[in-house]
Amino acid sequence: MVCKKTSKELSSYLDNEVSLNKRVKIEKHLKGCTNCSYRLEQLKKIHTLTQKALGREPKEGFYERLSPRLEEGEKRIGLKEKLFEWRYNWRLSLSPVGKMAVTISIIAIISLSLLYIWRSVSLPEINIEVFQQEYVRYNGMSSFAEELALPVILEIK
Repeated sequence: MVCKKTSKELSSYLDNEVSLNKRVKIEKHLKGCTNCSYRLEQLKKIHTLTQKALGREPKEGFYERLSPRLEEGEKRIGLKEKLFEWRYNWRLSLSPVGKMAVTISIIAIISLSLLYIWRSVSLPEINIEVFQQEYVRYNGMSSFAEELALPVILEIK
Protein backbone atom coordinates (compact mmCIF):
# COMPACT_ATOMS: atom_id res chain seq x y z
CA MET A 1 0.00 0.00 0.00
CA VAL A 2 0.98 3.63 -0.44
CA CYS A 3 1.67 5.75 2.66
CA LYS A 4 -1.16 8.16 1.82
CA LYS A 5 -3.75 5.36 1.71
CA THR A 6 -2.29 3.64 4.74
CA SER A 7 -2.32 6.77 6.90
CA LYS A 8 -6.02 7.26 6.09
CA GLU A 9 -6.78 3.70 7.17
CA LEU A 10 -4.70 3.68 10.39
CA SER A 11 -7.51 4.85 12.65
CA SER A 12 -9.88 2.23 11.25
CA TYR A 13 -7.10 -0.36 11.59
CA LEU A 14 -6.62 0.57 15.23
CA ASP A 15 -10.38 0.25 15.90
CA ASN A 16 -10.51 -3.14 14.08
CA GLU A 17 -12.90 -1.75 11.46
CA VAL A 18 -11.01 -2.90 8.34
CA SER A 19 -11.41 -6.14 6.43
CA LEU A 20 -8.93 -8.97 6.86
CA ASN A 21 -7.46 -8.31 3.41
CA LYS A 22 -6.82 -4.61 4.20
CA ARG A 23 -5.47 -5.53 7.64
CA VAL A 24 -2.85 -7.81 6.07
CA LYS A 25 -1.88 -5.10 3.54
CA ILE A 26 -1.57 -2.47 6.28
CA GLU A 27 0.53 -4.74 8.50
CA LYS A 28 2.81 -5.55 5.57
CA HIS A 29 3.21 -1.84 4.85
CA LEU A 30 3.85 -1.03 8.52
CA LYS A 31 6.73 -3.53 8.66
CA GLY A 32 8.56 -1.64 5.90
CA CYS A 33 7.53 1.98 6.61
CA THR A 34 8.83 3.77 9.69
CA ASN A 35 6.71 6.89 9.10
CA CYS A 36 3.42 4.99 9.10
CA SER A 37 4.57 2.91 12.08
CA TYR A 38 5.33 6.11 13.97
CA ARG A 39 1.88 7.49 13.07
CA LEU A 40 0.26 4.31 14.34
CA GLU A 41 2.14 4.59 17.64
CA GLN A 42 0.99 8.20 17.99
CA LEU A 43 -2.60 7.18 17.30
CA LYS A 44 -2.32 4.44 19.92
CA LYS A 45 -1.10 6.99 22.49
CA ILE A 46 -3.95 9.36 21.62
CA HIS A 47 -6.43 6.50 21.83
CA THR A 48 -5.11 5.49 25.28
CA LEU A 49 -5.22 9.06 26.61
CA THR A 50 -8.75 9.53 25.28
CA GLN A 51 -9.94 6.34 26.93
CA LYS A 52 -8.43 7.45 30.25
CA ALA A 53 -10.09 10.87 29.99
CA LEU A 54 -13.47 9.40 29.09
CA GLY A 55 -13.34 7.00 32.01
CA ARG A 56 -13.11 9.73 34.64
CA GLU A 57 -16.12 11.52 36.04
CA PRO A 58 -15.96 15.28 36.63
CA LYS A 59 -15.55 16.51 40.19
CA GLU A 60 -18.54 17.41 42.33
CA GLY A 61 -20.12 20.71 41.42
CA PHE A 62 -18.47 20.86 37.99
CA TYR A 63 -21.72 21.23 36.06
CA GLU A 64 -23.12 23.70 38.60
CA ARG A 65 -20.05 25.90 38.16
CA LEU A 66 -20.05 25.47 34.38
CA SER A 67 -23.62 26.49 33.55
CA PRO A 68 -23.40 30.06 35.00
CA ARG A 69 -20.15 30.58 33.13
CA LEU A 70 -21.73 29.49 29.86
CA GLU A 71 -24.68 31.82 30.42
CA GLU A 72 -22.30 34.66 31.26
CA GLY A 73 -20.35 33.98 28.06
CA GLU A 74 -23.54 34.31 26.03
CA LYS A 75 -24.29 37.65 27.69
CA ARG A 76 -20.84 39.01 26.88
CA ILE A 77 -21.57 39.19 23.16
CA GLY A 78 -21.40 42.88 22.45
CA LEU A 79 -23.07 45.09 19.90
CA LYS A 80 -20.04 44.98 17.63
CA GLU A 81 -20.14 41.19 17.43
CA LYS A 82 -23.87 41.18 16.77
CA LEU A 83 -23.59 43.80 14.02
CA PHE A 84 -20.64 42.16 12.33
CA GLU A 85 -21.56 38.52 12.96
CA TRP A 86 -21.55 37.83 9.22
CA ARG A 87 -17.88 38.79 9.15
CA TYR A 88 -16.91 36.19 11.73
CA ASN A 89 -18.90 33.40 10.08
CA TRP A 90 -17.79 34.14 6.52
CA ARG A 91 -15.32 31.74 4.93
CA LEU A 92 -13.54 32.24 1.63
CA SER A 93 -14.41 29.03 -0.17
CA LEU A 94 -12.20 29.12 -3.23
CA SER A 95 -10.00 26.54 -4.83
CA PRO A 96 -6.25 26.94 -4.35
CA VAL A 97 -6.02 28.46 -7.84
CA GLY A 98 -8.76 30.94 -6.97
CA LYS A 99 -7.04 31.89 -3.73
CA MET A 100 -3.80 32.40 -5.64
CA ALA A 101 -5.60 34.62 -8.18
CA VAL A 102 -7.13 36.73 -5.40
CA THR A 103 -3.74 37.05 -3.70
CA ILE A 104 -2.00 38.09 -6.93
CA SER A 105 -4.78 40.61 -7.67
CA ILE A 106 -4.45 42.18 -4.24
CA ILE A 107 -0.67 42.39 -4.59
CA ALA A 108 -1.02 43.96 -8.05
CA ILE A 109 -3.51 46.56 -6.78
CA ILE A 110 -1.28 47.48 -3.86
CA SER A 111 1.80 47.65 -6.08
CA LEU A 112 0.10 49.87 -8.66
CA SER A 113 -1.25 52.13 -5.91
CA LEU A 114 2.21 52.51 -4.41
CA LEU A 115 3.69 53.16 -7.87
CA TYR A 116 1.07 55.85 -8.52
CA ILE A 117 1.77 57.50 -5.17
CA TRP A 118 5.53 57.35 -5.75
CA ARG A 119 5.21 58.86 -9.24
CA SER A 120 2.91 61.65 -8.07
CA VAL A 121 5.30 62.57 -5.29
CA SER A 122 8.45 62.39 -7.43
CA LEU A 123 7.22 64.55 -10.33
CA PRO A 124 8.99 67.90 -10.51
CA GLU A 125 7.01 70.98 -9.61
CA ILE A 126 5.84 73.09 -12.53
CA ASN A 127 7.28 76.53 -12.27
CA ILE A 128 5.51 79.34 -14.18
CA GLU A 129 8.83 80.73 -15.41
CA VAL A 130 9.94 77.37 -16.78
CA PHE A 131 6.53 76.98 -18.42
CA GLN A 132 6.81 80.39 -20.10
CA GLN A 133 10.30 79.58 -21.40
CA GLU A 134 9.10 76.27 -22.85
CA TYR A 135 6.09 77.99 -24.40
CA VAL A 136 8.26 80.61 -26.08
CA ARG A 137 10.65 77.92 -27.33
CA TYR A 138 7.74 75.91 -28.72
CA ASN A 139 6.25 78.95 -30.47
CA GLY A 140 9.65 79.72 -31.98
CA MET A 141 9.92 76.20 -33.35
CA SER A 142 6.40 76.23 -34.76
CA SER A 143 7.04 79.52 -36.57
CA PHE A 144 10.22 77.99 -38.03
CA ALA A 145 8.20 75.07 -39.29
CA GLU A 146 5.53 77.32 -40.75
CA GLU A 147 7.97 79.66 -42.51
CA LEU A 148 10.72 77.35 -43.77
CA ALA A 149 9.93 73.68 -43.51
CA LEU A 150 6.26 73.60 -44.45
CA PRO A 151 6.63 75.21 -47.93
CA VAL A 152 9.45 72.81 -48.76
CA ILE A 153 7.37 69.82 -47.70
CA LEU A 154 4.36 71.01 -49.69
CA GLU A 155 6.45 71.52 -52.87
CA ILE A 156 7.81 67.97 -52.68
CA LYS A 157 4.34 66.50 -52.82
